[in-house]
Amino acid sequence: MNNSNRTTHQKDVSLKTFWRDNEHFADLFNATVFNGKQVLKPDKLTEMDTDVSATIHSKSYNESITRNRDVVKKMSDGVEFNILGLEIQDKTHYAMPLRTMTYDALGYIKEYNDIKKHHKLNKDSFSSHEEFLSGINKSDRFHPIIPLVLYYGESFWDGTTCLSDMMLSMPDNIKAYFSDYKLNLVQILDSDKYTFYNEDVRDVFNIIRNIYNDDFDSIYREYESRNVDIDVMELICSITSVPKLMDLCIDNEQGGTVNMCEAMKRFQAECESKGRNEGIELGIDTEKVNSIISMLEFGITKELILTKYTKEDLKRAEAAIANNN
Repeated sequence: MNNSNRTTHQKDVSLKTFWRDNEHFADLFNATVFNGKQVLKPDKLTEMDTDVSATIHSKSYNESITRNRDVVKKMSDGVEFNILGLEIQDKTHYAMPLRTMTYDALGYIKEYNDIKKHHKLNKDSFSSHEEFLSGINKSDRFHPIIPLVLYYGESFWDGTTCLSDMMLSMPDNIKAYFSDYKLNLVQILDSDKYTFYNEDVRDVFNIIRNIYNDDFDSIYREYESRNVDIDVMELICSITSVPKLMDLCIDNEQGGTVNMCEAMKRFQAECESKGRNEGIELGIDTEKVNSIISMLEFGITKELILTKYTKEDLKRAEAAIANNN
C-alpha cells in the first residue's frame, strides 16, 4: 500500500470510528435529517452489519451484488426498529443518487430474502396463491431505511442530488409518473445552518469548515477559552491533511484535550514567518506569499486558492516553500 492509499485508509478508519459512536451518530442525524428534533436516542441505537449484499433472483436472472455501507445503526422502538445508514464521501460522486438507491434496494432485498427464508424454515403455509408466489405473507412488512450522505470535501458538492437529475430531459406528462429518489446530503462547508448539541460533533464541523474557509479569526474567537478533545483534533487534522498542526496540538495537550487556539496561532505565525523570510529573499509581495503559504499549509486546494490569487502568486508562494525546504 503506497503512502497515499495508506493515508486514505487511515482517514476512512478514523471517520468510521468517530461516527460509530452512538452519541456522535445520533447528534448528526438529529441535526441534519430530523431538523434538530431529538428523534434518535443514543441508548436506543445498535450497531448493525454494514454488509448489504444480496442476491437478485428471477426466472432468467440470478446475480449476487456485494455492497457495504460505511456505518449502519438500528434504532429500536419497542419491538420494531428503523435502519439508519451513513455514507462518507471526500469527493463528489456523480452517480451518488443511483449508488445510494442501490444500497437501499439491496437492504430491502436482503430483508425480503430473510423473510422468505424464515417462512420456508418454519414450513409456514400461505393463505393464497399470491402469497405462495411472493414467498411472503400479505401482512409482512419491512423496516424503513434512512440513508445519509456526509460529504467532507473542501469544495461544494457539484454533483446530482436526486435520481431525476441524472435523467435526460423529460416532458411533464412523463415526469409525473417518474419515481424519483433524493439524497439526504450533508456538506461540511455549509454546516453552519445546523445545530449540533454534541460538543465533539460541533467541533469537527466548525473547525474543518473554518479551516477550509481560511477563517482563523472565527476559530480564535470560539476556542479562546476552551480546549478540544485530542482525538477529535486528530480526526480534524487527518481530514484537512494538516499533520504539522497536529504536532503543535500535541505540544499543547492538557489532560486529553488540546489548546486549539494557541496551536493555531503558533502554526499561523510559523507560516507567516516562513513566507516573510522567503519573500524578502525573492523580492515579492510578502503579504500575498504569507496568505498563500498559510492556505497551502492548512490543506486548501490550489483550485480554491486560484479563486483569490493569480497563478503567478501561487508559483511564488510554492517557490518560497521549496526554497525553505
